[in-house]
Amino acid sequence: MNEDLEELSKRIKELGDKATQLLLFLSFAMVSVATLKSSQGINASWYPLDTAFFWWKLALLPTLFCVVPLKEISRKNEKAYSNIIKVKLVFLYLAILLIIIGVGYFIAAQ
Repeated sequence: MNEDLEELSKRIKELGDKATQLLLFLSFAMVSVATLKSSQGINASWYPLDTAFFWWKLALLPTLFCVVPLKEISRKNEKAYSNIIKVKLVFLYLAILLIIIGVGYFIAAQ
């Protein structure tokens, strides 16, 4: 049973690492939108860029939920670890979906 717990703990860490990678992507994506908008003037409103930025801001919420150390709430509990993995997976897939929608608008702005 201890081996299963270690495997679940490792998986939770991997999902946290994926969330950190998504946060890094989102930071670069938002900086690129800000750079493109600033190159067009301070009051420039370009619908595809604004919309991409909106979706990426929405993607921040589920991504940040994945970074929260939920494993510390229920220490060494196999069922809780399994549930944490499921919750993190749902939030990661939601974040990825929102990011993909934002990427579509970003590409449309090019």
